[in-house]
Amino acid sequence: MRSMTGFGRAEAKVPGFRLRVEIHSVNNKKGLDVLINMPREFASAENRVREQVEKKIDRGRVNLQIVLDRAGPLKKGGLQVDRKLLFAVHKELRGLAKETGCSENISLEFLLRLPGVMSDVAAPVMGEDQELILLKTVESALAEFMAFREREGSFLAKDLLDVFQRLESTVKKIEKIRPKMVQQYRDNLRKRIAEAGVDLPVDDERLQKELVLFADRSDVTEEIKRLEAHFAEARRILKLKKPGGRILDFLLQEIGREVNTIGSKANALEVSQAVIDLKTELEKIREQVQNLE
Repeated sequence: MRSMTGFGRAEAKVPGFRLRVEIHSVNNKKGLDVLINMPREFASAENRVREQVEKKIDRGRVNLQIVLDRAGPLKKGGLQVDRKLLFAVHKELRGLAKETGCSENISLEFLLRLPGVMSDVAAPVMGEDQELILLKTVESALAEFMAFREREGSFLAKDLLDVFQRLESTVKKIEKIRPKMVQQYRDNLRKRIAEAGVDLPVDDERLQKELVLFADRSDVTEEIKRLEAHFAEARRILKLKKPGGRILDFLLQEIGREVNTIGSKANALEVSQAVIDLKTELEKIREQVQNLE
């Protein structure tokens, strides 16, 4: 079981540069969403990097950043400015400022930051060797990232197992209370009849029919059996190493439906209180389950 949140980092050397790969993720209900930021020198390898990520991860919003840091001081002639592009952009921006009536405040720093205006002539050229270094570095970052996810997932799974144990204990309380409900209803019914001044024999047919109808309406045996099956399945999923967040999310919805049904059938204060306890626990773990892959 893995969490959808995670972080991983790895570094490697490329001639004249240090390659840094960072990957982090947060939860995502819709599935897998991968955003990759990398230097344009490595753009040709983006598809292979994306394949690496998608083979390892099933769910989450993943951000992978690849950075090239210069390993030494900038050498003379290391930067190159496309003067033709710079002047063309400056002229275009001045024309737009005049047309729109905006104040003209175009700094050289702003122009130099525009894509393609300034380039590093010493930047590494992507070849097979460089691409192999990149892919290995991504793989190392992913390994650390997955280990992070598994550690956090194990912690969440342990906590959720405890919660499901508490849910099951509360359901067992309802099961013990259930046989008393008909007896309690009969006593209350006879008390109200007596207070109304109506004298009915203990074996009155109409009274017996009312008790039978109440017993049928308040019977939650099926709901309890289904809840026990859901709890058993949840425990099984939480102990697996493969992703199970979606299945657990579905099980929580089904558990919630059964609890609501028990609540609608309950006619005893103890059962109503137990149902409130169940709903409170379910609300607490809903977000935790949605954070599992």
